[in-house]
Amino acid sequence: MKKAFSLIEIIIVIVVISIIASFLISKYATSINSTVKTTVKADIALINSAISKKNSKNILLQKSKITYLDNAITNQKGLEIFDNILQVPLLSTNMLEKELGKWIKVASDKYRVYISKKEYLEYRFKDDSFSCISDLKLCKEFE
Repeated sequence: MKKAFSLIEIIIVIVVISIIASFLISKYATSINSTVKTTVKADIALINSAISKKNSKNILLQKSKITYLDNAITNQKGLEIFDNILQVPLLSTNMLEKELGKWIKVASDKYRVYISKKEYLEYRFKDDSFSCISDLKLCKEFE
């Protein structure tokens, strides 16, 4: 006699695999979202720290204030941004691709970073300050 799996055994295995897969997929999506948020928070802290450091250095050397963060073209992918303040500049993305966690130069003093396909933070560099100009609740979450 041949030994084979019955139809009920196969159905039970498929159901168990489906349950495990649905659990893993939801955990994977949550961990990616958490990673993007952590990266953006770290970038914001790094940029603010670099601005403070550069301002302190300029005061000690009796140089003028920072007037720009980079010379990058707006809405271009693959350009180095924040190169006037960071030793290792960040690479930009553009509005078409909206890569999560990557910065977009929107204007000469405005930057945007997407934290999901629909949500983004927008920052402005003005008066030696890199400040959030997005929704207040969203800004508080990332500061």
